[in-house]
Amino acid sequence: MKTKIYLLLLTLISISSISCMKNRDNIYTGPDVVEFVPLTASVKKGTTAAPGTAVATVQLVGHQKSVDTEITYEVAATSTGTLGTHFSLSGTTGKVIIPANSSAATITVTAIPANIATGTRTVVLNLVGNSSIAPSANYKTYTLTITQ
Repeated sequence: MKTKIYLLLLTLISISSISCMKNRDNIYTGPDVVEFVPLTASVKKGTTAAPGTAVATVQLVGHQKSVDTEITYEVAATSTGTLGTHFSLSGTTGKVIIPANSSAATITVTAIPANIATGTRTVVLNLVGNSSIAPSANYKTYTLTITQ
């Protein structure tokens, strides 16, 4: 009987100490930014019938917008692959649309296997953002390596 009373007291003390902890809401209060997720990827070139593809997600960190949000990006000069020769990009090149009330959009990079005979090619995309949403300083660059 004493054991049951001690267990009951121990339980009550544990519950009471937990209930006194502050409830912390994790609410982002910084400026709205966009970032790539993931930052790097690798894909095999594939075949003409089934080319290699990779998806770069552009993620909005901050408040969702009630209208579609256009985010600008660029293919960096440091890319060893050439747009239209070694790879293609989905949608309108240089622009990605984050739908209204959403936090993400995707850019699909598709290898053009016939033009990648040897070696590897890299595709480097840099987020530019727009007039009200800047790219995150640490997460604005996506690098894809296309291998044999």
